[in-house]
Amino acid sequence: MGSVLLSMPFAYKEGVSVGYIDALFTAVSAVCVTGLSTLSMDLFSQTGLTIILILIELGGLGILSFVALYLALPYKKISMTNRRLIRDFFIDDVDYKPRRILYRIIIITLGIQILGWLLLMPAMNRSGSENLVFDSLFLSISAFCNAGFSPRADSLASFEGNKYLLSVVMFLIVAGGIGFVVFIDIENRIKAFITKKNHYLSVHTRIVLIFTLILIFAGALVTFVLNLGDGLAGYQLKDQIFLSFFESITLRTAGFEVVPQTEFSPASSIFHIFLMFTGGSPGSIAGGVKTTTIFIALVYAFNGDDKNNTLNLFKRTIPATTINKAITIVSRSFIFLAVSVFFLAVAEQGNLQNGVFSVFDLIYESTSAMATVGLSRGITPLLSVAGKIVIIITMFIGRTGIFAMALKLGKQSENTELIKYASESIMIG
Repeated sequence: MGSVLLSMPFAYKEGVSVGYIDALFTAVSAVCVTGLSTLSMDLFSQTGLTIILILIELGGLGILSFVALYLALPYKKISMTNRRLIRDFFIDDVDYKPRRILYRIIIITLGIQILGWLLLMPAMNRSGSENLVFDSLFLSISAFCNAGFSPRADSLASFEGNKYLLSVVMFLIVAGGIGFVVFIDIENRIKAFITKKNHYLSVHTRIVLIFTLILIFAGALVTFVLNLGDGLAGYQLKDQIFLSFFESITLRTAGFEVVPQTEFSPASSIFHIFLMFTGGSPGSIAGGVKTTTIFIALVYAFNGDDKNNTLNLFKRTIPATTINKAITIVSRSFIFLAVSVFFLAVAEQGNLQNGVFSVFDLIYESTSAMATVGLSRGITPLLSVAGKIVIIITMFIGRTGIFAMALKLGKQSENTELIKYASESIMIG
């Protein structure tokens, strides 16, 4: 539907003609809240930008809200299997209050987006925006949904000196990527503190908050140290620090750009790929493999109990099923990313041979598409039709695949093993 609407003349400024593949690419990018685009945003009319905005909002809430809405239907009975699946992947109290969960998701989403809208309007007004209300609303929704679309053709490069606006955008990105479960858990903790009742933050919330802070500060430190003579060389020290933090946050599936990605050093760009691959947190609007998945896999690799396949965190035992799911999701995501890069290299073989693209550019592009980030090293508009199709498929699978894998793994873990074969050892390492 989005691609059909974006194929119409009214979606663009007068005299602009766009092929269907580019309309499809933009629609998929918006619904998958990626932000990659083969077209400059200044080609779209007000109607076209509105269509993109609606697609971002619908795609942003995505699976999470539709599942909650499905459970909240008055005539819908919740089976035990559905309860376990949704609780396992999203929220703990789904057994009892599915309608309340939906309402809270909508209230939190609209509340933060409206707050961001109001905070952005003064900055947009000072920047001389011709459509103050719409541009502020567009940027607020896009930032909270980690979509990376901007009402301006240069993303946020024209706002590089506007720390207030960029700070609001960073707040919206983090809020959209932290997860509704964490918001609800913190809310319950605050209520318990006020009423002097006992309520401790869950291990999930602690991991999300701690690992998110680690990633933000580590990303900022790596970007700052490795780019003093590269992408940040022309800025004052305080601006270098600020832009390093912005880059670290926007890499976590948001995709807004102030400094072009090609300006950063190769070493920092490799670390940036790791940040993109990790993404946001489960139950959030953000993409990527997710913070808790990477955290569990990393901690288990260096500090896990190999004998029992368990892990102790915050005086709690993480079960083998959770650890196996994390490792499997990371492994499959790596495999999918490798396949995507391979087919993109096949599709762009001519550009690679002619030196238009490098293999690293393709790895960066595929990671950005799979993790629904939206940052690019400038090759997106130059992709061939075959290359655009590969990225379209990568964005779609990247948005839906992690969830599908988690559900499939969760369902398999409930099956009772009726048949066991004789064991045999294999040399490893």
